[in-house]
Amino acid sequence: MTDALTKTLLTFRDTMRSVCPPWLQRGLAEKIMYSLAVQLDAFGDALVAGVKQRFPGLYSFDSLSIIGRERRIPRGRAEADADYGERLRHFLTDHAVRGGPYAMLRQLHWYWLPALFDIELIYWNGRRFTRDVALYTAALAAPDATPTKALEQSIVRDIVPGGWHPDTDPVHWARWWLFYYTDQWAYTPPTDEELAELKLIPRQWNAAHPLGTIVLFPSDGELWGWPLGHVWGEPGTWGVTGGTVRFIDVGA
Repeated sequence: MTDALTKTLLTFRDTMRSVCPPWLQRGLAEKIMYSLAVQLDAFGDALVAGVKQRFPGLYSFDSLSIIGRERRIPRGRAEADADYGERLRHFLTDHAVRGGPYAMLRQLHWYWLPALFDIELIYWNGRRFTRDVALYTAALAAPDATPTKALEQSIVRDIVPGGWHPDTDPVHWARWWLFYYTDQWAYTPPTDEELAELKLIPRQWNAAHPLGTIVLFPSDGELWGWPLGHVWGEPGTWGVTGGTVRFIDVGA
């Protein structure tokens, strides 16, 4: 089997002289033809660059923000050009499972790096999906580990016994709660910019119908019956100063 034939493409300014009659190949005529050919070369280069810019990292990383907005994959807060470009190349695969818990947790993971904190996505029926930091760190330390592989190994699924019903609203059953276990907003509420940032991925990667709520849960926070295992009468005092559990309505 022979190798495919290749052909070297000449520039317009290289080709112009060979296709012109002799009286246009010298003197002032040559200079005029050359100046025209240079403009054609510049137009051709711009055309090629414009096409390549639509592909992340093929020509340069200058267009990543535009591509990311078009493909609805937000860039991580500290994500390098090469890493973001690689993620954008898999947008069709990612959006094929959009609306599901794994897709949302993957996007949240890449967005918040290098900050690492446990993230739980809990549905009304009790299904719980957790991006576990301890599992991620352990998987990342394996000899054959990659960040993507470690992420997949760190997302676990279980069931909250009896379902998760923090209120008495039986009508809106298509609901989820997204817990961020972090002290970043324990004592200071999110700014307007941070609120928009917190809602960005949950809104874009939510399914079409469920209502969502983000819960900012500090390390010393408690809710009625949450975390699991807390019961009435255990040691503790009402009103003790501590981090504030904050609820952010995401909507559908």
